[in-house]
Amino acid sequence: MTVAKYATENDIPLGFNLSAVFLLQFELANVLAALEHADYVFANEDETAAFATAQAMPEGSSVADIAKAIASFKKVGSRPRIAICTNGPAPVVVATGSLDGAEATVVEYPVPALTNDQIVDTNGAGDAFVGGFLAELRQGKDMAACVNAGIFLS
Repeated sequence: MTVAKYATENDIPLGFNLSAVFLLQFELANVLAALEHADYVFANEDETAAFATAQAMPEGSSVADIAKAIASFKKVGSRPRIAICTNGPAPVVVATGSLDGAEATVVEYPVPALTNDQIVDTNGAGDAFVGGFLAELRQGKDMAACVNAGIFLS
């Protein structure tokens, strides 16, 4: 039994980070199998674009459209999927799917501008974002607080 299937069968919320473009290119079947169980899916701009390519979405699809596609992808379990897509200094796009077939909803959260001297290193920024987001989620905070914690830590 996979961790993803275990989470669904035991009603445990599952966060899934698309992690790397090469996984979407070379392990797509495994990624999509896990995605079916994911309640929260995280993707940066490169992973978002790779998902769109892997799903044959039209060239030039917006981050919001791709986030909706991720949020609306086949879902197993009792919770709708939430796709959280980061895009560098552009707003974080959050799409919430529906279990009843309704169109996913999208909310964008602005990212405060940083000066060059505030940026030390971008390595690990995505992981820091996910950590901050999940820490607030675990404490029962609302989506805005979760996203803002992720932005702050990244």
